[in-house]
Amino acid sequence: MISRGYVAVFAQPHSDASIRNLVASWLDRFSRVEQVIPGAQAGNSTVTLTSPEELLPSDHLQFRIIQGDDFCWAYLTRGRCVIETTGLPSEKIALSLDVLLELSGVTEIVDQSDDRRLDELERDGLM
Repeated sequence: MISRGYVAVFAQPHSDASIRNLVASWLDRFSRVEQVIPGAQAGNSTVTLTSPEELLPSDHLQFRIIQGDDFCWAYLTRGRCVIETTGLPSEKIALSLDVLLELSGVTEIVDQSDDRRLDELERDGLM
């Protein structure tokens, strides 16, 4: 199965407050947001979030964002400036892109196939 992914670059590194704002945006726009329980084994156990205050503390956060029958994964690290997403491609806008579009502080969104730009971001220490 082919996936479709994006990397969003933010102006500022992720903090507790900015992560809560991301989750609040997703809760407002999508039918369900789940967080992978930190330290969970390969089965990726999740908990459904109903408010940003329910976030489980971790430096490395993973979310499953669900809209209807579609879902995507979002990955971010506290203190870093990027969110990586992956999901299924779509004839309409891919959910893995849609989850990034209305987030505040995004300076750039890079397609997963843009190896040149992704290499630059990694070289600059953003990923």
